[in-house]
Amino acid sequence: MSKRVRDNDSATVPDRATKKVAISKDELIDAITEGMGDVSSSSDEHMPEHDNEDEDDDDDDDEDEEEEEKQTVKHNGKTKKSLSAQDVQIARETAELFKSNIFKLQIDELIKEVRLKDNKVAKIEKFLHKLYDLIQEIPELKDKSLEQVETYFRRTKASAPFNDPKPTNVNYKFGYGKPENVSIIGSFGLKTAIQSPRGLSVDVNLTMPADLFQPKDYMNYRALHKRAFYLGYITENLRSIFTREKLNFLDLTYTYLNGDILTPVLKIVANNANLESEYNFHKAKFAVNILVGFPFGIFDAKKLLPMKNCIRVQKDEELELPPTPLYNSSILSMTTYDHYLKFLYKTKKSTEQFKEACMLGRIWLGQRGLGASLEAGGFGHFEFAALTAALLNGGGSDGNKILLSGFSSYQLFKGVIKYLATEDVCTDGYLQFYSDVSELAKYHKGGFNTPTLFDKTTKINIFHKMTKHSYNLLVKHAKRTLVMLNDVIQDRFDALFLKNSNVDYLKFDSTVEFTISPHDDDSFGPFEKITNLTYENYLSNKIAHILDYGLGDRLTGFSITFDRPYDFDISKRKAATPNNLTVKIGLLVSSHEAERMITKGPAESQESSKFRSFWGAKSSLRKFKDGTIIHSVLWDQNYKEPIVFSILKFLFQRHIKDDLKLKCNTIDFNKLLPLPNLPSSSRQSVTSTVAFSSVRKSYDDLYRILIKLDLPLAVKSVLPASPALRSTSQLQPVPYAVSSKDFYNDLVLQFETSVKWPDEISALEKVKTAFLLKIHEILQKETAYQSFLVKDDDTVPYNFDITTLNILTPEGYGFRLRVLTERDEVLYLRAIENAKKEKRQMLETIYMKFNQRYMGSVTHTRTLSTIAHHYPFYSATVRLFKKWLDDQLLLCHFTEELVELLVLQPFVDPAQAEIPSSVEAGFLRTLHFLSQWNWRDDPLIMDLSKNPEDDEAEIVAKLSDKLSVQKFQNLKSNFDGLRKQDPNGARTQFFIATKADESGLLWSHGIPLPIAARLTALSKVAIQLISKHGIDSKNLDLLFTPSLGDYDFVMKVKTQPQVLSSGVLPEGSATLKNLVINEHYPADVTDKFDPVKKLVHELKLKFQDTIILSYHTQSLSEKGENVISGLIVPSKKGNVGKFKVQVGCNVKIEGKEDAVLNKEAMFTEILNYAGDLVIGFETKF
Repeated sequence: MSKRVRDNDSATVPDRATKKVAISKDELIDAITEGMGDVSSSSDEHMPEHDNEDEDDDDDDDEDEEEEEKQTVKHNGKTKKSLSAQDVQIARETAELFKSNIFKLQIDELIKEVRLKDNKVAKIEKFLHKLYDLIQEIPELKDKSLEQVETYFRRTKASAPFNDPKPTNVNYKFGYGKPENVSIIGSFGLKTAIQSPRGLSVDVNLTMPADLFQPKDYMNYRALHKRAFYLGYITENLRSIFTREKLNFLDLTYTYLNGDILTPVLKIVANNANLESEYNFHKAKFAVNILVGFPFGIFDAKKLLPMKNCIRVQKDEELELPPTPLYNSSILSMTTYDHYLKFLYKTKKSTEQFKEACMLGRIWLGQRGLGASLEAGGFGHFEFAALTAALLNGGGSDGNKILLSGFSSYQLFKGVIKYLATEDVCTDGYLQFYSDVSELAKYHKGGFNTPTLFDKTTKINIFHKMTKHSYNLLVKHAKRTLVMLNDVIQDRFDALFLKNSNVDYLKFDSTVEFTISPHDDDSFGPFEKITNLTYENYLSNKIAHILDYGLGDRLTGFSITFDRPYDFDISKRKAATPNNLTVKIGLLVSSHEAERMITKGPAESQESSKFRSFWGAKSSLRKFKDGTIIHSVLWDQNYKEPIVFSILKFLFQRHIKDDLKLKCNTIDFNKLLPLPNLPSSSRQSVTSTVAFSSVRKSYDDLYRILIKLDLPLAVKSVLPASPALRSTSQLQPVPYAVSSKDFYNDLVLQFETSVKWPDEISALEKVKTAFLLKIHEILQKETAYQSFLVKDDDTVPYNFDITTLNILTPEGYGFRLRVLTERDEVLYLRAIENAKKEKRQMLETIYMKFNQRYMGSVTHTRTLSTIAHHYPFYSATVRLFKKWLDDQLLLCHFTEELVELLVLQPFVDPAQAEIPSSVEAGFLRTLHFLSQWNWRDDPLIMDLSKNPEDDEAEIVAKLSDKLSVQKFQNLKSNFDGLRKQDPNGARTQFFIATKADESGLLWSHGIPLPIAARLTALSKVAIQLISKHGIDSKNLDLLFTPSLGDYDFVMKVKTQPQVLSSGVLPEGSATLKNLVINEHYPADVTDKFDPVKKLVHELKLKFQDTIILSYHTQSLSEKGENVISGLIVPSKKGNVGKFKVQVGCNVKIEGKEDAVLNKEAMFTEILNYAGDLVIGFETKF
């Protein structure tokens, strides 16, 4: 495909993706692996650079070129690489084409599902016809003074919704005349409306007669006040007529259209009374908004441009008044309701798929919480439709069309998304179009620093409700969407259109809330009022300036919303103003810049003065390493409070209110992480990896010693294979913390190759032991390291000859050394190959356990070490998630590597959201993923080499390193094969595949089905709790409290407290100066081990086929308490069959021959095993 076509992507050749359907999925996969020879040649007639009449010539040329290529490859290997890159590019284009076809089918099905039902449309249309007739009955009223108007409304139940300032002593007249036009506008009028759980609004526009206005009425609210009377008069008359017509089931309220206080409208909804009435549309879930508009062109549009002032606040003509852009845009918008309906209707007529593309846009916007209101970002269905229409009439810098009328709905939608993602219409330039289609739409360089889609016909900026920061969030959504649309590997349809991402923990990394009274802010003066109209808008702009200047590149985006009412009773003039305003700020944080301790000021003197004024006494002169001396601000790190929050707190108290109290949920999450018992640990960021760096340094020192040992075989490598060495251990490593379950860090030692290794597993293990014994002797004799050999009976089932060398370093860290040879894997695989069929499955399990500990963990550690460095908040998120699993008695059932891969999902494949840049976001998004993951039907396939922040060019350049389509399909086939054998996931639930583990089972094998189901259930409950009740310390405590009532029995045990010996800072000790810090090993290291782990191990050996046992793997109780809970295997709860020898569990006879589980005897055995450790035992039976 030519470069021109590729650059323009879907927005180049109409319907090409729809027509090119000859390529099947199998052909596509073959093409990608074999260079696209067959597929590309079989579809040449569809390629834009080929003409059918030259097809034969092209074939001859292709044959000559092919022969020439063969000769070239023989003499020059470099050409082959060039061809491979070209083939990869062609393969990608073909994959995109295939995906386009699949997407088209999915879109067609989606559009069918969301279309309005005909019976509901008929119901609302019947009412609309009735409403039109009733409006015609309203009597006219002419030339009434303000005094007469006030007298009229004092006698009625309705009020005129006059804007502030309320009219007083005006000399113009008010009146009501028959509307010049009554039209249904908006999405319902355009037939692009879709079903919504919240219902749908139908907008009816009544155009006021032109004779009610004077040319200067656009000034000083005059037109708006006349409009308010017009609307109030209609409201009162409709209220009276509805009563007369026995339409009492209709409720009337005022509301602000899209949150604009200058545009009150009458909202009509039907209640559930008198449902049998033909005009009752309650079940259809509609609301009817009656808008009042002005005649098109009634005011001089040039006088209402955004930079003009149309509100005078005093008579001094020499005083320069600020512009009133919001006021001006509202006035102009009210003159163009019908005009834009006609403009979009013409576009719909000329572009067949325009309507469906707008419906897609509406779905896309709704799932992300974007809308036309100021709070929702100012970009809704109308803005999307207008932008689409403009791009169908141009959009390029020279007026070239970005979209063509023959495009499919998918191509139109993708074209708009791509334009939003790649063209800056705020800072770098703006888009100008003509709604009368008199000229082409063009992109102009040089933006106005505000989002701009300017209509030269009406002189309106369609994006006038958007702010710079809301536009930034829209662009972020568009960029993420474009990446998903271009993803030829995985199906992203659900994430694009079906999944709701309009929740705070998916949209933001952190949220900050505070309450403020508008009456306490004296800075909201007359000029601010005419510019911003409302205190909310003024405060929002003020906060945005503080965030932009004060936080800068620490933030990548933010949102500001207010909890304020829009609806109000028809007897009221305006919505009630709350005494206290709740402000919520959603923050998107730069993970690499957020915890930076220095805020540097500018070098220029003028800007430096501004910097000092902004920061006040917090700013001071500092000299930096490069010799520069500039003003800057130094921030203290704190494990609970992010630096971003510290800055916000300081700036808001300085610039908004000095006693302002801010609430930040991230603090509550950070406090849940156990602090390491190290000096200054409470004064380090949550992203700090100092503790992990210390253990890695200790590993490096040990490595240098081991690699130089004088042994019969030279040491080739000593590879890390433990959570602490990849920064993911539940507790941060602390010297001498021997009670931590991660104290001993696994290392895999490999010697140089030798043919003398034994050819039998048992003998091989004994030789390994001899080598470890030799290492032990050297370490004891020649170094300060302590070491001892330990039998390892648990790592590989039925291999009781494994020995490890446990090493204690002088720095206080522990390592566990195990030996891997080139013969190990060969011998395990040979055993599988030679085994009988009935033993093969068991031997495969044994090999998998060997692979986990000796090879898989090494690869996993290498990969995760890089990832943990790349994503600063990943390490802390893993630690918090492991704590949650452990608190819920689940961690003991999962491998550490499995948990780390689950947490990795929102980082490497965020899809709906940005990459998490807080512990809160990472943790909640992990739970969100688990709550929605249908592991019975869907595999989890992760590309760990992929960086979601790569742009499209980088992705193409690195394509050979990424997860290919063929590789993805192979992994998917592995999952499909697994589910054919195990459709319900009884044996294997989680299929988690990477390029390093194509089986998908390495880390998830052997999890009991009830445990996997419980993880999903707990994740759903957690998300529901957060969604319904919000985040606070009380709910978080509930989130981390196990539900012990779900278990068949719970045994409470008590051992010695192990908080300090686990390296954890006791609660309440973070500010104490005299901390108890371990500085040496205990006399007997085994005294500090947790006996509960050993007890559970023994109980599992005894009852593994009968009971699923759970416990806290890391007991951090100050009293040394722990619990062991048990679930009886479902198949053993009832009748276990007829009595027979070796039934596998303790049974008793019921009836003649039926055997049932003898629970009482089993519980007695458990208590006998536990002995003095038991302090309580509860059972359901």
